[in-house]
Amino acid sequence: MSPEQTVCLRNAIACYGFPPNYFNFTKNIPERLHDTKAVEIAIRQGLISGKPEPVKNALSNVLYWGYGTMGIRDTRVSRFRNRLTGAQLTQACNLFCTPMVPSVMEIKKLRLPEFSGLSFVSKVRMFLDPDHSAILDWQIMKIRDRCPNTVLAQFGLGDSTQIRITADNSNAYEAWCQRMMDISRMHFGGRFRAVDVERGLFQLVQSGDVDTAARILRDA
Repeated sequence: MSPEQTVCLRNAIACYGFPPNYFNFTKNIPERLHDTKAVEIAIRQGLISGKPEPVKNALSNVLYWGYGTMGIRDTRVSRFRNRLTGAQLTQACNLFCTPMVPSVMEIKKLRLPEFSGLSFVSKVRMFLDPDHSAILDWQIMKIRDRCPNTVLAQFGLGDSTQIRITADNSNAYEAWCQRMMDISRMHFGGRFRAVDVERGLFQLVQSGDVDTAARILRDA
């Protein structure tokens, strides 16, 4: 990665500004937290609590945050809360509070409503461990369309409207997270977390500069 690309990615990481939306289910009111880091802390605390209600609310907030201001957000959150079973919630509590961070395959096996594809399952994984985990969704996959010679080539997409979670794609996801950590280590002295590097690439894609994101990922 050239010095110019390094500066570009650093600036993109600094410019990342996904809305820090959060819903307080105890008070039944939407909140706008200070920044994304505050959302991360609040959701992670709920996920690893080992308690059914905080875990349910945290998973709801993964959807609430992930859908941003999209019109389908409230419907998806409501559908999740109505369809989630006690057994699924118990299994989620047990999985998320263990010392080992679960794989996306393990999270998928919970069969949580609204969490079947990699886009949102990777969000759960990211909130559990943002230092070593990153999101992988269709926005990031736009990079693959421009430049096939990156770590993203390892994902099998098929004809599905989702990025399916298979054994191969689970392994590819781990490679993606490792690539984000490697970029931070090699070009930024380990200053950034895996999710921060991914957010820089996401910011470039969102701003319409997919080609730059693709070249950075290819050359890093």
